[in-house]
Amino acid sequence: MALVMSLNSDMKSKSTIFLPDIVKPEIMSFIKDHGHSISLKKGELIPKSILLNNFIYLKSGLLFYIKRTNNYTKPKFVNVITPNRLTDYHLLLENNCTCCKSIKVARDSELIIVDKSLIKNLIKDDIELFTQFMFDANYFTERQTALAIFLLTSSPEDKLIKFLFDMLVVYNTEFSSLWLTINIKLTREEIADILHISVIKLDLMMGSLKKQGLVTKENGLLCVNTALFNELSPCPLGREDAQGCKSNNMLKFKVKNMIEINN
Repeated sequence: MALVMSLNSDMKSKSTIFLPDIVKPEIMSFIKDHGHSISLKKGELIPKSILLNNFIYLKSGLLFYIKRTNNYTKPKFVNVITPNRLTDYHLLLENNCTCCKSIKVARDSELIIVDKSLIKNLIKDDIELFTQFMFDANYFTERQTALAIFLLTSSPEDKLIKFLFDMLVVYNTEFSSLWLTINIKLTREEIADILHISVIKLDLMMGSLKKQGLVTKENGLLCVNTALFNELSPCPLGREDAQGCKSNNMLKFKVKNMIEINN
């Protein structure tokens, strides 16, 4: 089985599931040309009217994308949204409710808001760009599905290791030294919510890793020993044929095929 540490930087990025993929250059250009910026403070919730009618791109800061569950013992899933990413591709073509979803501003943030109708109109005005949106929407959904399966079927220890790896990758860490620093401060409660575990369980795991010499703190930032990732597979589900978390099923969603589908 391939190990994640042997991947190049591009494949490391494709193997992450806790955080959405970075926005493609052509989509980013469209967002910046047709959107408008807003600034929000830590602790604010993005209004439902914006969630329903717009795409939301994070220019700077940090967001928590929260999805409610029907399990009262684990009432929510929390995704971390870091800069240069869209919060979601939901409701791309239909106007449905957003009652089970909310987006909390985790740190002071600057967003770019794009009216969803502008993306819909691309099917007439720019079919190639519309197809790219649809392709990325499918990929986003697949990664979210992989994350849900991973959270529900993995041990708390495996979830923590995978999350630490994903955070290092997203913040462009060079895997060239023994100790790697995660360049963002997250609280114990925030990490526990993201991993869908209790704070007590997180504290026990972190205490164990510290005793093993695999994690430490420096200047308030978490530092991780690369030995923690020695057995980590590129695929969170452990598939030996995995190419990151981009399954072979996605290979059929070529631009040409998507254009034929929409015609």
